[in-house]
Amino acid sequence: MQWLGPNIAATYEPSRWPVLLSICPNLDRMQSREHALLAAGYAVASASTLTAAKEMSQLCKFDIVLLDHECASDDGAKSIQQHHVSVLLESGTTERQLLSHLNTRQASKIRAHRCLFT
Repeated sequence: MQWLGPNIAATYEPSRWPVLLSICPNLDRMQSREHALLAAGYAVASASTLTAAKEMSQLCKFDIVLLDHECASDDGAKSIQQHHVSVLLESGTTERQLLSHLNTRQASKIRAHRCLFT
């Protein structure tokens, strides 16, 4: 994993890819998701806890938050979802399904509404 710092949004702003924050308490799944997103050309930061994600979101501007199903019921998740466009990743969602979902939606459509990925 790499530290992307507060300038991540500015660094990738000219890019057509949104800047993502992936929140997943399962480290193996988080790492697998991060590798798949990076390989697809996305700028991604990962957090294993909602506390870390909240702190990161105060330092960086993220276009989309990917919220793992294990975090969804926590009160901190509601706060993050209120402040960011978010995609809830249900149990069993594969990296391929996630990439397909992200690639089929235009950034303007994703920003226009919150979506639930099932």
